[in-house]
Amino acid sequence: MKNIFSISLITKKLISLAIRFPISILLVAGFACLLFIETNVSKKVVDIPYQLYIFFSIGAIISVSATLWLENYANSLKQYVVNAVGIALWGLYCFLLPANMIIYQDKIIEIVAIGAVAFSSIFFISFLKKDKDRSFWNFSIQTIFQLCLAFVFGSVIFGGLSIAVLAIKQLFDITLSNNIHVNLAISCFVLFAPIYFLANIPDKIAKHNKEIVVNKFLKIFALYILLPIAAVYVVILYSYLLKIIIEWELPKGWVSWLVSVLAFGGLLIIMLLYPVRQQEKNRFIEIFSRYFGLIILPLLVLMTIGIFRRIGDYGITIPRGYILLLNFWFYGIYLYLFITKSESIKWILISFTTITLFVSIGFWSIAQITRYTLTAEINKYLDYKKISLSDNTFFDAIEQSRKMKIRDKIEYLQSTYGKEKVQSFFHESIQNKSIYNIFAEIGLNTFIDNSSRYFSYYIDASNENWSIKDYNAFVIVTYYDTRDYSDKEINYSYTNGQFIIKIVSDNRVFTIPLKDIIVEYIETENNSLKKERKIFEDDDFTFVIKNFGGYYYKTENDISLNSFEGFLFYNK
Repeated sequence: MKNIFSISLITKKLISLAIRFPISILLVAGFACLLFIETNVSKKVVDIPYQLYIFFSIGAIISVSATLWLENYANSLKQYVVNAVGIALWGLYCFLLPANMIIYQDKIIEIVAIGAVAFSSIFFISFLKKDKDRSFWNFSIQTIFQLCLAFVFGSVIFGGLSIAVLAIKQLFDITLSNNIHVNLAISCFVLFAPIYFLANIPDKIAKHNKEIVVNKFLKIFALYILLPIAAVYVVILYSYLLKIIIEWELPKGWVSWLVSVLAFGGLLIIMLLYPVRQQEKNRFIEIFSRYFGLIILPLLVLMTIGIFRRIGDYGITIPRGYILLLNFWFYGIYLYLFITKSESIKWILISFTTITLFVSIGFWSIAQITRYTLTAEINKYLDYKKISLSDNTFFDAIEQSRKMKIRDKIEYLQSTYGKEKVQSFFHESIQNKSIYNIFAEIGLNTFIDNSSRYFSYYIDASNENWSIKDYNAFVIVTYYDTRDYSDKEINYSYTNGQFIIKIVSDNRVFTIPLKDIIVEYIETENNSLKKERKIFEDDDFTFVIKNFGGYYYKTENDISLNSFEGFLFYNK
């Protein structure tokens, strides 16, 4: 009988690991050391630059991916040299990152994309040659299984040792360091789990195994759980598509997320059922794998319209840019799967990661294109003139809606890319000033001019009674101008002085002339009338106003509504 616990076998495994992934192990150990220092040493003694955390964590992933690729083409010495050069270049990138953690969203996206792509490439980097899909599938499943197993084992060890520490404290009255549980977590999850995972990644020969074995669990999960859920999504989205065709209205922005979930779900099902198609030649699965893209094609078109509607209404942002690119990728990958009969599944992951990396770095990235677009739009709104902080009349001739767009775009540009990216819009230096103080100086803090005034109205409704005998439905209305209400069951909008409430389930629309009510309230000289309850009554509904607030522009006779609350009574 073989020994269950063999020192020689463990030693052999560790030596093999050290030979295969020496640089990766050093980087993992370095990252763990940083965390140990951060936990146990005062920042007054050692203040670790954030660049080191990025270097060691993502560097370890890059090193693993590089090793899996290089071991197919080079001997150990060449692998070490090329790997070391790659990590040195990564170190240079980290060194050039902004100091003192002054890092903005565009750079964060770039770093996260590099890390995510490096991790994803672990699964396909060894199988770029033709006819490697079976090997890719086997390696990916085994690697994911070992990754999950590593962190399960790490969790068990952490739980067991944590209870042991607690037992020592309770039984022997020994005072231990407050950081001991954090140190245990670092040891189990940052040291043990990654090293166990690296030790169990299929080796150079085993990773090219082409023998497909159908995993019953994955087959059941894909065929009897994920597929019915996808069918439900298809029914819901096609029903919504029919609804907007009948009502002839633009799709809501939220539909993009639902279609994305469905499209990703379809790709996951196709990948999970790959071995079943290879072994069992199931006709239904073959038809689904090839034609699912055609089934959701109208939904992808719906997604495209929804994205462009969002961009048209609210402007371009980095997330919307990525969602639009994702939509185009869905078109491309499903067309590819249709042409190839879903035989080459590895290109699903390869194409996604490659495109993600390409559009996340460099001057052509989505983040930089968004910056160029916003800068051009702001310059256009400013008529290509620079703002002077000392000129209080600069925005007098600009209408309120345009002021709001200027402020929103400058604020987004500053928060996403840094203050230096908005400096070009100003004559004076703004580096030592808060962006909101700058807005206050130039008259963009409230989008108001000298003839405007703030208004607010509130009456406590807790002790009041209203007669509702003529109505059988009641709705609480709560509106803030900073929120998007287009996707709610109860939709609110304020347009041209009219506050519109749409009850989707009852197919009812109620219109309140709010601007007239507010103007009357503002112009009332008698303070006693101001304290009276505001109630608006129409033929088939009554609205009791609880509060409202905003700005009134007297010269333009216009209202900027910040908030509005009240109680709607009506009949269904």
